Amino acid sequence: MIDIEDVSKSFSTRAVGLVTALNTINLSIRDNEFFTLLGPSGCGKTTLLRLIGGFEAPTTGKIRIDDIDAASLPPQKRPVNTVFQSYALFPHMTIAENVAFGLEMRRVPKAEIDQRVREALSMVRLNNYASRSPRQLSGGQQQRVALARALAPRPKVLLLDEPLSALDLKLRKEMQSELKRLQRETGITFVLVTHDQEEALAMSDRIAVMSAGSVLQVGEPRGIYDNPQSRFVADFIGESNVIPGAVLGRDPAIMVAVRPERIVVSPAAGAGKGRARGTVASVTFLGLDTLYEVALDGGSKVRSRCRDIEPPLTAGQSVVVDWPSGVERHLVD
Repeated sequence: MIDIEDVSKSFSTRAVGLVTALNTINLSIRDNEFFTLLGPSGCGKTTLLRLIGGFEAPTTGKIRIDDIDAASLPPQKRPVNTVFQSYALFPHMTIAENVAFGLEMRRVPKAEIDQRVREALSMVRLNNYASRSPRQLSGGQQQRVALARALAPRPKVLLLDEPLSALDLKLRKEMQSELKRLQRETGITFVLVTHDQEEALAMSDRIAVMSAGSVLQVGEPRGIYDNPQSRFVADFIGESNVIPGAVLGRDPAIMVAVRPERIVVSPAAGAGKGRARGTVASVTFLGLDTLYEVALDGGSKVRSRCRDIEPPLTAGQSVVVDWPSGVERHLVD
């Protein structure tokens, strides 16, 4: 659905001169896919989304949407619609009028507008709210109206620029399920921008992890989580213990990443040798499990998320640290 070839984007600023926001991006986003651009603030993910939407032009490279060169197409001519962080609903219009607005701008016949508005509100489960005003709706409901308005023109691609960032945790979780359901039911390609790795893991078919204007790794959520290819990805997707090590028979040192839930901590008394020994530095109860921070005898620290240790370990206790063979990942940087 979207092919991004050798795309770079630079901006000229008075303060620092030329700034490179994107550096030679190559991505292919599939038809009927929930694809996420994930990274910290300033990594270039929103800039890339704006290039796809036509709000910015690439400095170099090409973007093709549905096998059509998008370079000469303004935003309104692309088979794309966008949901922004702010809902941007018109307060003087009803919900139905808000959803209909984009269709009216496209000069869609009135009878078809009415039908599409009903379909869009039905998709977001707001059938009975058509005559209300935005101020009568909750934040989550307003977000659904913004989605309905974006879906009504039946775009081939829906761009989502951190649409859940203004919602509280419970609403965010509910809307994550709603977005995934809508993507499955409509068959539209969704491209989400977010800095929230849990959000990306929960909703995406594939994820592109970005940093400093570059794409570091692309893959399915479980593949990226289980097999990070760099220290940045290991740290940014979930939580990792990064432990210095060495390959026997070779000189170079390496870094090894092990997820906290893979690390087993046991009382030192009566325990086997394990991979390392240390002392419990802190204990944090998290409900389903307990987070133990262990200061290893060699000077490093590791974090372990364990369940059902009876009796629970205590700060200052001597422990043995171990993990199953094969769960560690050697990092390339």
